[in-house]
Amino acid sequence: MPQRDGGPFKLDPRGCPAVKPKIELKNVSKIYPAKTRLNGAGTKVAVNPMTLTVRAGERLGIIGPNGAGKSTLLRIIGGLADASSGQIHVEGRVTAIFTLGLGLREDLSGRENIYVDGELQGKSRAEVAPVLDEIIAFADIGEFIDRPMRTYSTGMKSRLAFAMLIHINPEILIIDEALSAGDCLFAAKARRKMQEICDRGMITIIVSHTMQSVLDLCTRCLWMENGRVVMDGDPATVTRAYLDAVRTQDEAALAEKLDRPLVTQSFRPGCQVTRLEVRTLERLGNQSMVFSGEDTDVLVGLQAEVPLQNPQVRLRIVRLDGLVVVDSVQGVPIREEEHGLMGCLGYRITMRPLVLGAGLYRAAVELLDGWDVVAMRSTMLEVVTRRPPTGGRPVLLYPCSVSATPIG
Repeated sequence: MPQRDGGPFKLDPRGCPAVKPKIELKNVSKIYPAKTRLNGAGTKVAVNPMTLTVRAGERLGIIGPNGAGKSTLLRIIGGLADASSGQIHVEGRVTAIFTLGLGLREDLSGRENIYVDGELQGKSRAEVAPVLDEIIAFADIGEFIDRPMRTYSTGMKSRLAFAMLIHINPEILIIDEALSAGDCLFAAKARRKMQEICDRGMITIIVSHTMQSVLDLCTRCLWMENGRVVMDGDPATVTRAYLDAVRTQDEAALAEKLDRPLVTQSFRPGCQVTRLEVRTLERLGNQSMVFSGEDTDVLVGLQAEVPLQNPQVRLRIVRLDGLVVVDSVQGVPIREEEHGLMGCLGYRITMRPLVLGAGLYRAAVELLDGWDVVAMRSTMLEVVTRRPPTGGRPVLLYPCSVSATPIG
C-alpha cells in the first residue's frame, strides 16, 4: 500500500521555513481502472513507478504532451489523489493551484473572498489581515475588490485567486497551467513573486506547455511522457531536447503522410504514367523543391499498350490540408491517321511563372480515356520563396500562364 508521511511546519519571523521543505517519492505509481472495447475492464497507467526528490528552493518545471501524467503527479504530491504504490514524504504544507478561482463565492465581494480562502488554507482572519492590503494591491482590480464576485471578468477572478494563494505564505506551491492568468504585465509580476517565494527556501512546481515560462521561472525541468520521466535536468537542456523530439515526431508524421500519396497505379492493363518530374533547382529524394514566382515545367511520360480513343491528361495539385489549387484537364494530341493513342508520349506542362504560394503540395497526373482514369502517378512538391511575402502566406500568386505541349 502507498504510504504518505510528513506535514506542515512553522515559519520563522522572516517568513522563511524553520525546517526546509522537501518532497520525496519512492517508486510511486498511479493506475486507474479503465474500460476496454474487448472485455469492458482494464487499467490505465497514469504514472509509472517513479522516484523523485525536490529540495528547498527548487523551482521545478514539468513538461510533456497531454496525457503524459503531469497533472496526476501533481495531484499525488498535493494529496488530492492517492498513489497506487510507493512511498510519499512531503515536508511542508502544499498549496495547489489547479483551477484558478474555482472556490470563489460569487455572491461575496473580493475582500470577503480573501478571508474565506484564507480559512480554507488554514489561516485565521487575524493571520490574513496583515497581508490583506498586499493581496488587493497585487491583484490590481481597483474598486471591484468590494463588489460581488459575479461582476468580475474571468481575468479579474484569476488575478485575485492567484494573489490570494501566493500571499498566504505557501510552503510548497504547485501550479498547473495557471500562469496564463491576467495580461503580460500581471504574468511578469507573478513570476517575480514566485521567485521571491523560492528565494526564501520554499518549493515551486509548475506544469506548463509554454517553454518560455519554464525557462524564465524554473531552476530544474522534468520531461514526462506516458507516465515516465524522459529527462531531468536544467531547463535549457531539457526544453531544447523536448522541442527537438516534438519536431522529430512532427517530421516523422509528415513523412508518413507524404509517403502515402507517392504512388504509381495502373487501372487498365498496359497503361501507365511513366514519368512525373517537376523541373527543380534542388531535389531531396522523391520531393521536388521549386521557387514560387519562377518559370516551372512539369514533365510527364505516358504509355499505352492498348489504344485510347479519347486520351486526356489531368494535372491536380492539392495542398496537404486538402485544398485543391490546380485541377486542369487537357486533351492529348494524336495524328489524324491514328486511331487513338498507342505507344509512348512525352508531355510538358509549363507554368509561367509558378503561381503556388510557399508550402507542401501533392502533385498528381492522371491518364484518362474520356473520363475514365486508366493510370496515375503522384509526387510531393515543396514550394519555397526567395523573398517571404508580407501580410500572410498566399495560396496563389498572379498573373501566370499555363500551357501543355507534346515533347519527344
